Amino acid sequence: MTEPGRTEEDVLASLEASVEDGSFVGGAGEFLTASGKLVSRLLATGQLSIAADPFGGGDADLATDEHGYYLNVWRMFDRTPASMMPDYAIKVRRLLAAKIFKHIGEEVIFHHDVYILSGKNTSLGNGVFVNRGSTIDDRGPITVGDHTMIAAGAILTTHGHILNDFSKPLPFGGRTMAPITIGSNSVIGFRSVVMPGITIGDRVIVASNSVVTSDIPDRWVVGGAPARKIKEIVPRDQPDTERPHTEKPDTEREA
Repeated sequence: MTEPGRTEEDVLASLEASVEDGSFVGGAGEFLTASGKLVSRLLATGQLSIAADPFGGGDADLATDEHGYYLNVWRMFDRTPASMMPDYAIKVRRLLAAKIFKHIGEEVIFHHDVYILSGKNTSLGNGVFVNRGSTIDDRGPITVGDHTMIAAGAILTTHGHILNDFSKPLPFGGRTMAPITIGSNSVIGFRSVVMPGITIGDRVIVASNSVVTSDIPDRWVVGGAPARKIKEIVPRDQPDTERPHTEKPDTEREA
């Protein structure tokens, strides 16, 4: 436990002084030890301080003590070697997700380094797959249907900035919020971005590195920045009875 009186402000003040007088060089171990004790205090008490959002997004309101505790343990776990043990790590995240997200379906899979702003505004259906390095920025509501895949590096963002208030510096003009809805059996491709206010239908494929700026109907393949229709996905009339491509023709089979 961190000794009484050794608060975050105390540690920051000591860091500032040591950087200014040059004693930090060769003495950083004390700072890292003190920071580690602050983490130990958080894990032991659940007490978490969250700064007010200077951009008007209300981030502090999205993390109550209990919710923020689970979310921060998730983030810390993802910085440990154990997070690289796929089967174990997926099960750990699934258990924590039940306390982090607004709704979490069955058999949801999260890989490592998924950034979750809050989770309190996100509902994920059964079998949703969220790959490594993706971002769920749920200042506004996000809903994802069953068996949809969020590829590595993809970004779902529900907020923008107010651009026309000339009385303030642009970053401090405030935020706008708009929900994202994604249907079932869809794919949000590698490093793609879904912008605020977008509705994506069922069985939609968003190609890699695309930026989705308008709604997408069911069964479309889209790509580009901004994403545009490439083709429609047409259901098969009957099961594919063709032989696998790896099968040799009769003339090449061994006797």
